[in-house]
Amino acid sequence: MSANRSGVSGDQDGRRRLELGRRLRAARTERRFSLQYIGERAGLSRSFISQLELGQSAASLGTLKRICAVLDIPVWALLDDDPLPVQPGNSKPVPGEAAIVRRDQRKVRRYPGSTTDISLLTPDLNRRIEVTLSVLQPGEGYGHETYTHRGEEFGLVLAGTYEVTVDDVPYVLEEGDSIYFSSRLPHRTRALGDRPVTTFWVVTPPS
Repeated sequence: MSANRSGVSGDQDGRRRLELGRRLRAARTERRFSLQYIGERAGLSRSFISQLELGQSAASLGTLKRICAVLDIPVWALLDDDPLPVQPGNSKPVPGEAAIVRRDQRKVRRYPGSTTDISLLTPDLNRRIEVTLSVLQPGEGYGHETYTHRGEEFGLVLAGTYEVTVDDVPYVLEEGDSIYFSSRLPHRTRALGDRPVTTFWVVTPPS
């Protein structure tokens, strides 16, 4: 039975990689960017970007964020089952009425090769802020390498022990601790300890 679950998980990861690669290529070609252009600005090789587009390689969330920063799109555009158009400057007016996201209607995504569930608490990415709730397994995080992007971030630890490294300075956060920083500073995160970590993040603009 466990082998079967492993196979199903592997198939799902494979489908996620293929779909992510298809969306990545669509965003890149829409902007008429070459593989070399994306690689140079994201600090990655041309061949790695090509393998991502073909679904032959996986990338950490930190790496995806570096690529998306060059494309000027949020990572959710690569993960969402119903992604936003990848046209540059895509935006819509914020509705004048309240928007409710019921608990059972949240968009929950997991990037290829990860066990981290990321729930989008805001209705979509056509807002000025992005709010997410994540459950990370021990050792997991938003990239083991640092990355930067425009904007600002606020994080709150709801359960567990979490490490956030900002500009090469590691900060260990316990349940109830929060952190705020400029997203332009190099940063990375990871779950510490031996139990899942639940985090709440607010990012502006959506990244």
